[in-house]
Amino acid sequence: MGLKGAAPVARIRAREGVVEVTEIAQQEAEIAELPQKSRSQLTIKDEEWKQKRIR
Repeated sequence: MGLKGAAPVARIRAREGVVEVTEIAQQEAEIAELPQKSRSQLTIKDEEWKQKRIR
């Protein structure tokens, strides 16, 4: 088997590593969006509250 058997294993591990890095990057992006979503929701609720108060 020698070196020929190790190459596919290395490729599989490399692909798995790329997938893991991609998943981590996606999760970090989602986490980074959370405060923005929360802030925009708070702004909308604040505007709704102001509108109700004016009526």
